[in-house]
Amino acid sequence: MYPCPSAAIGPVKVASQSIAIGPAMLEQVKAIQMHSAAIGPVKVASQSIAIGPAMLEQMKAIQMLRLIMAVAVVNNNDMLISSSAASASASRVEVRSVWAHNLDEEFALIRSAVPFHPFVALDTEYPGVVVASKNPYCTLTLPQRYELIRANVEALRIVQVGLTLSDAAGNLPCVIYSDGTCVSYVWEFNFRDFDISRDRYAPSSVELLKANGIDFQKNQIWGIDSCRFAHHLATSGLLSFGHFSPVSWVIFQGAYDFAFLVKMLTCDCQLPKTVREFLHLVHFFFGKRVFDVKHLCKHCPGLYGGLERVASTVGVERAVGSRHQSGSDSLLTWQVFYQIASRVNPQLIHRPEHMGTLFDLQLQ
Repeated sequence: MYPCPSAAIGPVKVASQSIAIGPAMLEQVKAIQMHSAAIGPVKVASQSIAIGPAMLEQMKAIQMLRLIMAVAVVNNNDMLISSSAASASASRVEVRSVWAHNLDEEFALIRSAVPFHPFVALDTEYPGVVVASKNPYCTLTLPQRYELIRANVEALRIVQVGLTLSDAAGNLPCVIYSDGTCVSYVWEFNFRDFDISRDRYAPSSVELLKANGIDFQKNQIWGIDSCRFAHHLATSGLLSFGHFSPVSWVIFQGAYDFAFLVKMLTCDCQLPKTVREFLHLVHFFFGKRVFDVKHLCKHCPGLYGGLERVASTVGVERAVGSRHQSGSDSLLTWQVFYQIASRVNPQLIHRPEHMGTLFDLQLQ
């Protein structure tokens, strides 16, 4: 595993050789990055560096530091998590399906990509809602809405978690195959926790998940234990643990999504009794840079309804998979957010009152 040379000092493989990337080399690379098309001297720290074919070969392999996002060798050097330039020209998006057997290597890729893709869109899939309110939802108070979420999350078990990573320009981590094909990726984690023969579920929701490709028997056999997932998530660089973090989280009506992650991160403990305590845990784990697209839609004229409707309104088509698949839905959530942040209402995400606010759980 080789991190991006701009992020750490260490070896980078070039033409079967390991090149030591030290501070001096980094300075050279910064100066050379815009001059790599021609052979000649380039001034670095008032010194003239001779740029010959060997150095150019190194530069082509390392690429421009300004463009490189992350480098990670996978499957005997067949693929690399690569640059934003490559991501922009990626031929397609694919979902990396994660099970118990490949959890370690997939989180290794995520750890290498996080410093360069600090936006994370989250989606979860779970077997419906099993606790209902006697009163219409629109009449519930804030504590009652939270209590409904808490009761359901404590009664249910997670089925899938989807994560989409991106940089601020909308570029996803990508893989360059040995044949030169470039593919962008999102992640979909499949869990073994839910046992359809034992656990509570809403039959209509389970049938919907089945219709959209979720195989509960396969999840039981090959799926991830949520405690093991929580350990990897805690060491992935995605969480803030009460400290400043450059990572921004994006969800769509994400109270349930975060409630399931908090449940996993606290070792299946009961969720806090009050919404204030719950939001404190959300901000502790995920930081204050949390954007709920459903909440943002309230401040964008013409944007309302579910994820599919909002996506259609802002002109986003689903790039891969289908609805109720967490990897696909996390990507669609990110793409909708990106359209709002870059085109529909760019100032919205810079207003402090919209950071850290979950739809339907806004503290007064």
